[in-house]
Amino acid sequence: MNLAFVVPGFAAAEKDWCIPAHTEIVRALAAEHDVHVFTLRYPHRADTYRIGNATVHSFGGADVRGIATAQLWQRVAREIAREHARNAFDVIHAIFGGEAGCLAVLSGKFLRAPSVVWLVNGELVGLREIGYGAALNAPLRWMNEIVLRYADSILCGCEAMVASAEARVDETRRARVELLPLGVDTTRFNPSPPAPLRKGNGASQFVNVGSLLPVKDQATLLRAFALVRREMPDAHLTIAGTGPLENALRALAADLQIDSCVTFAGNVPYEKLPALCRSADVFVQASRHEGQGMALLEAAACGCAVCGTKVGALRDLARRDAAIAAAVGDTAALADAMQYAFAERARLSAQSQQITDREYNLKHIAKRLVALYAHLI
Repeated sequence: MNLAFVVPGFAAAEKDWCIPAHTEIVRALAAEHDVHVFTLRYPHRADTYRIGNATVHSFGGADVRGIATAQLWQRVAREIAREHARNAFDVIHAIFGGEAGCLAVLSGKFLRAPSVVWLVNGELVGLREIGYGAALNAPLRWMNEIVLRYADSILCGCEAMVASAEARVDETRRARVELLPLGVDTTRFNPSPPAPLRKGNGASQFVNVGSLLPVKDQATLLRAFALVRREMPDAHLTIAGTGPLENALRALAADLQIDSCVTFAGNVPYEKLPALCRSADVFVQASRHEGQGMALLEAAACGCAVCGTKVGALRDLARRDAAIAAAVGDTAALADAMQYAFAERARLSAQSQQITDREYNLKHIAKRLVALYAHLI
């Protein structure tokens, strides 16, 4: 097959992990199919280059705003059409809705190729109290309406996203919406070998991985961890990620008098994340919204018990008794979930790892995608 992917950002080089899950699925598909990636905003250069067996067309639009945005979209659409004229695309697939999804759908209509859009972020939500979600932005709402109305297939990363998408499309189009998450590379994320930390210091290890942004709500996580420490005085929390809230979160940890047992690990390189997950007993998610939650699934694949807020893939795992879920923003409930997950970590880690390996692993997802493409063709 000849496949086109339209994305906001993609790896700038072989060792650049811009959005790892996107790179991994493209690499997997490009091993057996012709794949072209059209990336709008990142990397910050206009170029054509290779990542694995895929050809990447970058347009360097990171700082493009206003009327120049329309000109950027025209350049991308023309390049898709030029490549289609050379060798017709069987499917045009966007990862994310918004401008990437809209471009994929409109290009598909113009070129008479089926379009697929993956909704795995905040495309269908609007959390006004933290200014998060495409529903708060009129142009993005309009673009996502085009996606929902005209895409030939809409893929969602979790059951809640499926329900949201189905509620927004005409009843005759609901069959086009399905659960198909981004895949976890289980050759990279797996339980062995165990990291030395897991064997060594005897502390109860909790870990959180995510950008330090309001939607990830590490503030509630820190308050919950302060409660956990009253019952588990040896507990330690590692928060991996960077973002604009780092200074405020460090100050909060100091105010809560837990700064000595909280490590802000910063930007942990992607290749080191498996070791971080293997070193932990429990992965904790505190997010107010997740379109899926790759960090959670990668931790589960490494053998962590998982717990946290009832959003994204964690909600799906909790419904199958493979994770412990708490209400969004409920500090006491999150603290209880963390303690219960630690107590039940052997059972939870076995169940979540089994589900992740069976249903979320990259090879399985790639096969499902190829079957979907064949059906659309």
